[in-house]
Amino acid sequence: MPFSLRAVSPDDFPSLYALDQACFDPGIAWSKAELLYFLRYPGNIGILAEDESGRLAGFAIAGKQRRQGAVFGRLITIDVDSPLRRRGVGHVLLEEIERQLRAAGATAVLLEVSVDNATAQRFYERHDFVRTGRIPGYYLGRIDALVMEKQLS
Repeated sequence: MPFSLRAVSPDDFPSLYALDQACFDPGIAWSKAELLYFLRYPGNIGILAEDESGRLAGFAIAGKQRRQGAVFGRLITIDVDSPLRRRGVGHVLLEEIERQLRAAGATAVLLEVSVDNATAQRFYERHDFVRTGRIPGYYLGRIDALVMEKQLS
C-alpha cells in the first residue's frame, strides 16, 4: 500500500489522539494532555504516515535526551491503524524516526514496551532492538515494561 510521510502538524491532533486510543488499552494509551505535551515539546519529532487518499495510516513520536554526555533518542509511541498493520507502515515510520534522530546526533534510541505485548517486542527485535532492562509496574502500576535499545551509530 503506497503511503507518504510528513511532519505532524497541530491540526492532526484529533486524529492522532483517536488512533492512540484505538491502539492501546485505557490507562496505557496517552491522555490528551500527555499526547499534546509530547507533540509540543521542543525538539521532539512527530512523523505521520498517510495513504493515497490522505487518511491517517500511523504516526510516531520520539524525543532526544542526554545520558552521560551522549545524545540518545526515546521512542515515545508508534501507532499504526489496525487494518494497515503488517504492511510496512510501522517499519517506514521507525526508519524515519531513526534517520532524524541520527541527524540530531543521537547514538542510540530506547523505548519501553509492555511485557505482554509480544507482537511489538518481535517488531522491535526485527529492527535490531535488544532488551536492556525491565521496569516493574510501569503500566497501570501492575504491568512491567521491557526497556529496549538500539545503537544508531
